[in-house]
Amino acid sequence: MTETRKKALWGARMGWLMLVLVFLAFLWGMNRRARLEATGVNVIRMLFVPSVEQGTLVERGDELARFIRRDSGLILRSEVPTSYAAVIQALGSGQADVAWMPAFAYVIAHSRYGAEAKLQVVRSLESYAIVVVRNAQGEPSRLADLAGRGVAFPRSLHPELASRLRSRLSAEAPGWVEVPVENDSDSVQQLISSPAAADAAVSSFVYSGPFDFVGDGRKELEYRRPGTLEKTRIIFTTDEPVSENVKVYHGCVYARTDSGIRQLQDLTGRSFAFSDETSASGHIFPRLLLERNGVSLGRVYYAGGHPNVVQAVWDGKAVAGSAFYSPPSRQQRSEGLFIGDARYLLLKRMPEAERRDAFLREVRVLRKTDPIPNDLCAVRRGFPEHVWERFADSLARYLDTEEGKETLFALLAGVAADPIDDSAFDGFREALASAGIGADSLLAAEEEKLEKRERQTGGDS
Repeated sequence: MTETRKKALWGARMGWLMLVLVFLAFLWGMNRRARLEATGVNVIRMLFVPSVEQGTLVERGDELARFIRRDSGLILRSEVPTSYAAVIQALGSGQADVAWMPAFAYVIAHSRYGAEAKLQVVRSLESYAIVVVRNAQGEPSRLADLAGRGVAFPRSLHPELASRLRSRLSAEAPGWVEVPVENDSDSVQQLISSPAAADAAVSSFVYSGPFDFVGDGRKELEYRRPGTLEKTRIIFTTDEPVSENVKVYHGCVYARTDSGIRQLQDLTGRSFAFSDETSASGHIFPRLLLERNGVSLGRVYYAGGHPNVVQAVWDGKAVAGSAFYSPPSRQQRSEGLFIGDARYLLLKRMPEAERRDAFLREVRVLRKTDPIPNDLCAVRRGFPEHVWERFADSLARYLDTEEGKETLFALLAGVAADPIDDSAFDGFREALASAGIGADSLLAAEEEKLEKRERQTGGDS
């Protein structure tokens, strides 16, 4: 046998040996993973509801899983099922251990399967204070012009903002007179309707779209009294916002600005896009808002996600639609995107400022719903407490990192996750019951759609 042939034969043997070793290592890893999963101790199956783009959920969920594994040794399998119903079913059947989910999905999972609330997402709300005057000749143009004059001042203003503004007015407008009112829109109403009582009005302020009917007292009043924005102007805005942590958010109703829809009643008989049948902010609470206002919709369909709703309204596929609403956070302001509601999910895909501005002029918020508890993290019945503690401790360390903060915000628009228990959702349950919402019937409809999709998928394979 020649030397060349010997070398070739030896190389072939080494190649086969390497393949065998790799295969054995693969089998060992699979066997170890199976043993770990069988014990239920070192493997956590974690689900996210499909609330934002699936790619974001998968990418950020995997980042969280990698950190938890490095930090605690726990193996995390992060997945995004097709619907809220799939998440609830997975918790009930033991196919999932941990789930990040909306409050409505949780109360069903708790009632049906004994799921247990552990953490609630905390979001940041930043608000300013503004001073508004009538838009006419001879009206005040700066704070100093308010010396000795009446200023409508809402009791609802954040205490820190109120303190700052009172000090500023006292320094620049000696003798100004506070005219107490209940809230922001009442403050602007007092300015317009009672010129003798108030020459200015104070309101809280959060960034919003130019034609939204939310954001400050002027815009809220514009909904009821068209022309309010033309009749008033802002002469002062506090330099720095006040930041507060909140555990509630809202749903809202969108419409195109050029659609002729100015009030909810204008939607009677018109097409409407809800997000998902079991979504509190994208369906349940907006539907209650519409019903309270006597609105009987025309064609209704479910767009399958919050960004899909906004896109449908923007494209004119539906006259209006509903999705989640939150004021912009510090992170969103730092990105130059001064919107915190579902339109943000489309805005962040638009690199050109001109296109973003046009989009916000074209899609407006008509109304907000009643407050809704923020999303939460729940575990299945019987999930070992010592495993949860390891997971929660590691998660807390992750959220202390910059990467962790970015991940939580990308996944759930949150800035923190605070411990919580089931009693925190009693008020939410009462609101659903008083509104006659049948949680089981809604879930049954979602489960039927889920089974249909699974049958279709199985048939296509």
